[in-house]
Amino acid sequence: MTEIILTPEQMAVYKRIVDELENLRSLTDWEKERLIRDIMEKPFLDLLCDVAFKYVFQQDMESLKMLLNDFLPERIVSVSTKPNELVSPVAGDKKPVLDILAETDDGRKIIIEMQQEKRSAFFPRLYYYGSRLLSGQLQKGRSYKDLVRVIVICFTNFTSPHPGCPEEQLVYEYQHREKVGGGVFTPLHTTYICELPRLAKKAVKDMNPVENWFYILRNCRNFAHKPEGMDPRYDHIIEAAKTNLVPDKERTQYLRAMLSDYDKKDIADAYFEDGYEKGMQKGIEKGMEANRLETASKMLEDRIGVDLVMKYTGLSLEQVETLKG
Repeated sequence: MTEIILTPEQMAVYKRIVDELENLRSLTDWEKERLIRDIMEKPFLDLLCDVAFKYVFQQDMESLKMLLNDFLPERIVSVSTKPNELVSPVAGDKKPVLDILAETDDGRKIIIEMQQEKRSAFFPRLYYYGSRLLSGQLQKGRSYKDLVRVIVICFTNFTSPHPGCPEEQLVYEYQHREKVGGGVFTPLHTTYICELPRLAKKAVKDMNPVENWFYILRNCRNFAHKPEGMDPRYDHIIEAAKTNLVPDKERTQYLRAMLSDYDKKDIADAYFEDGYEKGMQKGIEKGMEANRLETASKMLEDRIGVDLVMKYTGLSLEQVETLKG
């Protein structure tokens, strides 16, 4: 993997982006630089970030088609992406901006979302997205028989309650169904909730296609290279997620999105709670290194060398050896 080293010119541009955010501009130059390097010198993008998720899958139609075929029961031969703002048929209506809006060769509409944090009215929001895409299909004079299926697929980095479902379930499918018999009212509107944290710990070589996607989406940012034992069919997505292949404009958008998350949560909260020095340390550890041990364990499972594990997680030799057991 080619090491990414930021030039002084790039660092100056990125520091100006940090200064756009009120709660981060008070950091010292060293702290800003450390934050920037943690994001921009990683070999791979963080696909939990909606900007990176959108960029990668809009660039790589083969990976997008493969993802859809791995999650959906019906076969998809071709897929294209569309403008991601839903046009409102009524002036003043709320216009959702989607992560990815795709269309299959036979006209099916698919919304694909990445949700890092749980927000209020999460399920109603997904339902609204699909309903808007469905209701906007017919112009005056067309028949309801012309309606095509709308599918919403949302990947979340959190879990939600799903009464009656097993804890180990990864994907939840929702449709309109009859309460007693369970018959489907109409297949025109289906929502899939894919909860990444539910992936059980196991060797990459033993994962099925859905589990492989869960593993890639959740851990891509911490890869040193493609995980050992992963099927070559995922080479496309691993290649597309390389940070050094992202154009400058998209890199700055990615940095802004990543910094915005830090600005709203970890570093800012720790700063105000604990004072500058202690707060910065707590914030950085919480915001950037909360998953170091989990990541190191997975790297060791993939037989990645101790030196690389230490390099890309920041753990000490003693910590890594402890994980090895």
